[in-house]
Amino acid sequence: MRQSKMSGRSKKILAVFLAAAMIAGNALTVLAEDVSGNNVETVEEKVEETSQESSGEASEEESGSQESTEEKPEESTSGEETTEAESESTEETESSEGTEAPAETEETETESETESETANGSVSGNSVSGNDVEEETGFELTYVYDKEAVTVEGPDRVEEEEEFSFRVTLNKGYTLLEVTCGGEALTAEVTDAAETDSFSYVCEKITEDTEIVIKSEKDAEEERIFEKKDVVIGNGRATVTIKAAADDENLKDAELVADEETADSRLLEEYAQNEGMEYLSHIDFGLHFEKKAEDGSMEEVQPSRPVKVTITFTKELSFDSEVQKAELLHVTAEDGKQEKAEKAADLYEMAAVAYYSACNTQIPGMKKVITFETDSFSPFPIMLMAGVAEKQYTPLPWANSGSYSYTSGNSKWKADPIDITEPTTEGILVDISHVSADGYIKYTIPEGFNKKEININAIDDLNTLLAGKYMPGCKENFTIKLINNSGIDYSYVNNSFYIASESLASQYEETDAKYSYTWNYDTSKEDIISGWVDGAIGFDGSPLLALSNSAWSPNRTANKALLFLLSEYAEKEDLVKFNNGDAPVTSFPNNKPNHKYLTDDYLDGVLKRAGYAGIEELNHYYVDYYNKFYGTNATSIDEFPLEFLVSGSSKPGIFGGNRFNMRETNPEVAECGYNFFYNYCLSLLPDGISQTESRNYSIGNWMRGETGYEESVRASLADFTSGTEAELLGLSMIIDGLYTTNVYMNMNFGWAIGLKLISNETEEPLTPPTPNDPTPDNPTTTTDTPTVTTAVLGVSAVPEVAVLGEAAAPQIGVLGESKGPGTGDDAPLVGWSLTSLGAVICLTAFALKKKKKLRNE
Repeated sequence: MRQSKMSGRSKKILAVFLAAAMIAGNALTVLAEDVSGNNVETVEEKVEETSQESSGEASEEESGSQESTEEKPEESTSGEETTEAESESTEETESSEGTEAPAETEETETESETESETANGSVSGNSVSGNDVEEETGFELTYVYDKEAVTVEGPDRVEEEEEFSFRVTLNKGYTLLEVTCGGEALTAEVTDAAETDSFSYVCEKITEDTEIVIKSEKDAEEERIFEKKDVVIGNGRATVTIKAAADDENLKDAELVADEETADSRLLEEYAQNEGMEYLSHIDFGLHFEKKAEDGSMEEVQPSRPVKVTITFTKELSFDSEVQKAELLHVTAEDGKQEKAEKAADLYEMAAVAYYSACNTQIPGMKKVITFETDSFSPFPIMLMAGVAEKQYTPLPWANSGSYSYTSGNSKWKADPIDITEPTTEGILVDISHVSADGYIKYTIPEGFNKKEININAIDDLNTLLAGKYMPGCKENFTIKLINNSGIDYSYVNNSFYIASESLASQYEETDAKYSYTWNYDTSKEDIISGWVDGAIGFDGSPLLALSNSAWSPNRTANKALLFLLSEYAEKEDLVKFNNGDAPVTSFPNNKPNHKYLTDDYLDGVLKRAGYAGIEELNHYYVDYYNKFYGTNATSIDEFPLEFLVSGSSKPGIFGGNRFNMRETNPEVAECGYNFFYNYCLSLLPDGISQTESRNYSIGNWMRGETGYEESVRASLADFTSGTEAELLGLSMIIDGLYTTNVYMNMNFGWAIGLKLISNETEEPLTPPTPNDPTPDNPTTTTDTPTVTTAVLGVSAVPEVAVLGEAAAPQIGVLGESKGPGTGDDAPLVGWSLTSLGAVICLTAFALKKKKKLRNE
């Protein structure tokens, strides 16, 4: 606090003046006024009235006396003003806001101390009315602060363009938030690491009166403070302070520990990639609390509620100039496994323009103080990242350079659809009691049965026989027995026996929803619309259906061709993810953050940069890619040799690589995957035929009449007279272990088997089922199909087909996800174990239960 002292001569002059004024009977009025806005105090002594003239004389006498005898006031060494106050009687006051105006009163001489502090601690030089003060130069400095929180040492005035410094000392129980000079934030000069309560600041040259604001806050009384000084962080040092709730029992008797806790580099690399940055390196750092357990050992503990962490660097980190961005991350863990990296605080970021133009330049200083809140303590690594260099995209010179012959639904495997919706004739007895033990189903024509025509549809019964989960490489035998107890002789209707895939054409309507899988960048999750794969028609005339978690269509996979495309034409911030040095990555993990890269919207942009129209020309890209790199001259995907469709030793095809739980939407690619499964992967092998020939007995082969099995059926039922029984030649369902790759995981599939019999007592020949074409434009008229349960590979049941308006019965045959020992997601399904599949694991038939919509509704 500054004081104003009068000289001895001044005191004498004042005493003389007062005595003269009293003798003359004048009324003396003394004013002590604070020119900066403080209260005005007035003391009046009433004496006999005198004329205005005598009052004026007294005033002139006082003025003249001061001019002739008063000496210059003393100046304090700190540059403070000397003030004088005339007062006959004043009171010592102190305002509730911290304003002090003390005064001492004597009968003949008065010393006055005047100093004013505003409520927030603003200090300025006051003056007393009537004093002569030496004219001051330069600019006035006003310090605004809470005097309970801090002490400030510094000049009150500085000369124009003079650089000056001041010091702020923080009182116990308070936190320093911010210091500004003329509105600009200041950074404390580095002080002794042990001295954390005193901070020195330097203000640049000023050109006007300036206000210095020191913001602070009182520490909550209920907080418990943990502090660790001189903590080593990389090549820097810091003080770590944590404020926690005082009543947090978890932290009672706990101590703060800082160490080099190792963070999972894989998580950090993924974090950098998701930020569109290149991971350079990181500095391992960790914080946690420990306290003594009952057995005397030290155990880690976590706070029961969030705590505030402050890291004050007493020695800054330094790193190479290639670093554009530095962040403090928090790696969360569950059950001891590190799960996710999130940003806790920014440390430094160079503007992109400056970064790209920088060349071997030392990066400027980083933030000296960082704060963040956390409710758990795990590694807190410091990530050092660089920006991804600008990428100039040049379209592929061979983009759309070939000719393309694809027509929807018209592949080389095309087969006439077969209507399998007619159920087994009413009255026929079905016995499935032998299914589990003997592997066959018994159909009995009972005594008294006299219908001329009999239809056998084993769709429900085979499902009971073969229900279960399916894995590549599985094989299961089954057969069908027929017993004639009717008293009537029956004969087989030539060419009525069929094995066929289950077409969904009767379920399709143009107004039904179309499948889409898009990435929601706000939630980092997928948005899925279940529905039909728009424009895709299988070899059997069936449209392809895709649900949210299973489908009658193949997955999209991260195959070699797509990885090549992404390595050249991904968005610039993602390029590093698809390049291993100068070469494309050879595998791509199936995890949720990676899903967005194979979505239609992302690949649409990639294909456009490569020179294609977008995702609708993904099929053109595949044709061009394999023609370019493998010397073929195909015009459609189904013309490719097998090694271009599935994984080979050195030529992984478009159905190789990890699947990404999304269904293919490009019609030609989706159709080819569907057709390939039914024509190469799924076979029904008759007894006596070697398994090496199984690919000649695919579902497609059966539908096209290429198996030669008709003669065996005729022979089995050649003499089916009353009182006899017949057994069809046994069949084995086989899922190919080499060709059934990850593209078919969780894909529904199914087939049906049936035949017709006719009584020999009728002369009218029975016409066998005529193939028809249940396309979306010409759906097959059917009765309600029987309800069946689904056989699922890796999934216990298929969800209802909600997108079709009316729930469909669960379906047969879904390829699952169980993996055998040592088998990763990259491996073809041939390596999967069958031991977890349960009792029966092979294919059964299925039928949709959805009623056909009436066209005239």
